[in-house]
Amino acid sequence: MRLTPADVHNVAFKKPSIGKRGYDEDEVDAFLDLVEAELSRLIEENNELTNRLKAYESGELTPAGKAGGNESAAGGSGVSFGKDGDSADAADGKAADSADAAKAHEAAEQTIRRDEAAAVAAADSGQSAAQPVAQQAPANQQAQAQPQQSQPAAGQAAAGQAGQPAAGASLAEHHVHAARLLGLAEETAQRLTSEAQASADQTRNSAQAESEKLLTDSRNQSEKMLSDAKNQAEQTVTAARQQAEAITRDSQLKAEAMDREAQRKYDEVMTRLTEQRTSLEKKIDDLRTYEREYRSRLKGWITEQLQQLDDGGSNAAAGANAAAGSNTNSTAGAAQGNQQR
Repeated sequence: MRLTPADVHNVAFKKPSIGKRGYDEDEVDAFLDLVEAELSRLIEENNELTNRLKAYESGELTPAGKAGGNESAAGGSGVSFGKDGDSADAADGKAADSADAAKAHEAAEQTIRRDEAAAVAAADSGQSAAQPVAQQAPANQQAQAQPQQSQPAAGQAAAGQAGQPAAGASLAEHHVHAARLLGLAEETAQRLTSEAQASADQTRNSAQAESEKLLTDSRNQSEKMLSDAKNQAEQTVTAARQQAEAITRDSQLKAEAMDREAQRKYDEVMTRLTEQRTSLEKKIDDLRTYEREYRSRLKGWITEQLQQLDDGGSNAAAGANAAAGSNTNSTAGAAQGNQQR
């Protein structure tokens, strides 16, 4: 795929994520502007050379109607261009751009126009010289009998007859020279155009390779940054997971310690309650034993008193009253003793 200035102008690199490194956006834009300008210049130069070559091949730039009246300089121009043709090989090595090709092509056209003008002038002069010779030919033939006049007439006739072949030879020589110059100019123009095209292709390929290299470097950099970000994220997640696990373990250990402490306190409280319960149960048993003993003594005493009442039923009323008072006092004393207990 060919790279165009529009492609370079419209290229858009992905912005690096937050916290990631990347190329300086201003430097990348400045370099792309340089690449775009250079591509535009090369493409315009290539199009100009192509248009000139097409115009030359189509005949739009063929020499016609622009030859002036520089007849006196025709011979000198032909000699000078011949020298230029001899040194064309040395000049071709220095031509590296389209300006040299245009100059060479223009010089060739001017030389061709001058040679054609010189050839036309030579042909006209040959024809003008041949007409007087043709008019004097019968007189020269009649004067052949006169030896003194025959030699000048013969010389003039010979000069007149030789003028037309010389003019034709000069015209043919000029045409051959013009064709040779035209071929040399075409070859030079084609070679310079090829060199300019090759230089443009090389520059375009170099720019395309540089652009691809920049794109590849940017892509590799973005991939590297993405990989670094993923690794950093994984490391962060791993560290957070480890920290959470450590916090969970600490919380679990603390919870287990609190459970053990609560169980220990519960056991202590239950132990104290059990001891208190045992102590109270012992006191209750003691009180029940005392109750049984008290009841037994009270029952024995009441039985003894009843027995005494049964045995002393025949005593006198005084004795009964005394006994009753004594029993009453004893009962009151026993009741007070029970209350005190």
